[in-house]
Amino acid sequence: MSRTYSRRHYQPSVLTPNLLWWKSPLILGAILAGISIIGITLWIEYTTQRVIHIRADDSSDSAEKYGEQRQQHCQASVHHYKPGDVAITIPFADRPVTTKNISIGNSLSLVGQCKDTQRPIKSEQLGTSLVLLLERIQGVVQKQRSRQNLNPVVVTITIQDAEPGQNQPKLDLNRVKELVYSITANKGAVAFMVEDEELQNQLDNQLSSEGDIQVCSFKNISDCVNWGFETGRNLGNK
Repeated sequence: MSRTYSRRHYQPSVLTPNLLWWKSPLILGAILAGISIIGITLWIEYTTQRVIHIRADDSSDSAEKYGEQRQQHCQASVHHYKPGDVAITIPFADRPVTTKNISIGNSLSLVGQCKDTQRPIKSEQLGTSLVLLLERIQGVVQKQRSRQNLNPVVVTITIQDAEPGQNQPKLDLNRVKELVYSITANKGAVAFMVEDEELQNQLDNQLSSEGDIQVCSFKNISDCVNWGFETGRNLGNK
């Protein structure tokens, strides 16, 4: 019995050479776009004006319950930090206390400090002195200038109320104006975030004629801090 075998004809496979990635317009375009974005980001980062930031929080007994506002103030500030900025922290009550003075390297390392909502200092006696705080800030700015740090100054202050106690200077709005103007005249921007409506109105009326000063309520802490940093960084161009 004979068997018939059919012949199968195989077509040789045609090997298509892979298209070199650098000859693909889409891939090449994506790479160039990525390089451009990185370059622009680095250029903006490098050319951004560095600032001296002074953050002051009311730590008096009457401000005990405003831990959330202090936390918001901290978080909004850290969000704006750039390597090369100087961050100075001055909580205040019956007296101001400088608790931190650092040059920013990596702002992400500071995020954790905003978790603590406790008052950073305790009052030694009753009272909240805004005048003593501003005098301390004025001295800190002068010290930075003596060290040849000529970068703009951003001052952001949260305050529940100004209630000076015994042996503390009274709330003299003319003195407040004099001190604040001395800071803004030294290439500074000052932002007040105030809980007490009467104090907010007093400061607003007294300081409204100066463009580099902002008076806000506790409801607008983030916006007020944003204004402070934007204004301060732009002062380097004046």
